[in-house]
Amino acid sequence: MLEVYSNNIDVAEASAIPFESVSVKKGCTAQLSGTSTIVLNKCGVYMVACNATTSAVTTMQLYKDGVAVPQAQSTGQSLGFVTLVQVPTNNSACPCASGVSLQVVNDNAATYTDVNIVITKIV
Repeated sequence: MLEVYSNNIDVAEASAIPFESVSVKKGCTAQLSGTSTIVLNKCGVYMVACNATTSAVTTMQLYKDGVAVPQAQSTGQSLGFVTLVQVPTNNSACPCASGVSLQVVNDNAATYTDVNIVITKIV
């Protein structure tokens, strides 16, 4: 399980939202890589819940390995989505295996009063 968040951050148009603080980190199934990418390391199904408040109307969208997840987006100033993400293989030292990367991308330039994401492995 992983919960990361940021408060009062400016996010440029078409940029991944940075997460500056880790609130909860339990186990190694999900980890923050840098400030804007979350890596899912174990095969299974994960629940991804994200919410935010912004200064201007914008859209935030979840991307899985660089591809938009269509059911995981929200538009407005009070934003949020919950979705499931499937990870087919474990991340390992094998060059053929890698973790699944997640990013939440901001559509329009905005100041995020708060943004929070929780990743929970459910199966």
